[in-house]
Amino acid sequence: MIRVFFDTEFTDLAADAKLISIGMVDETGERSFYAELTDTYHPDDVSEFTASEVLPHLEGGLAQMTKDELRKRLTAWLEAFGEPVQLATDSLAWDWPWLHQIFRVLTVAPAWPSNLLPAPLLLTMNYLIDFDKFEPAVEQAFADGLRRHHALDDAKANRLGWIAAGGDIDKAAP
Repeated sequence: MIRVFFDTEFTDLAADAKLISIGMVDETGERSFYAELTDTYHPDDVSEFTASEVLPHLEGGLAQMTKDELRKRLTAWLEAFGEPVQLATDSLAWDWPWLHQIFRVLTVAPAWPSNLLPAPLLLTMNYLIDFDKFEPAVEQAFADGLRRHHALDDAKANRLGWIAAGGDIDKAAP
């Protein structure tokens, strides 16, 4: 099984929020995925926080795609691992629902990638060997140049925090 860290950015902390971007990086740090949505929101409809802290980090160009393109490209990227993939996030309540929205659209059959496990790893003290090392490592990643509130950089920072915290409890020696 491979672990993939992911993060999302969206228009507001509200029930009617719209997805803006998604970033993923595998546990080795060698493979990453980043996308910005062009058909899910309008820049005038974002919160003040999102306008000042998220939108300035958007890259444009090849990262831009429609939600349908995102579904296809992300499915291909995840399935290319050729083994089961478990996603890891620091925000189950805000990040995980976007995966359901991306893959479980109103189609004849669900579009969930065949190798994507149905439950994520939540990066909290319940799942890390030494949670006290997680947050400082994440903050150091931002101090070293990763952009806070950029979906891919947030995923990379969480990966570094996971490594610093010793990884999963279930992988620790008794």
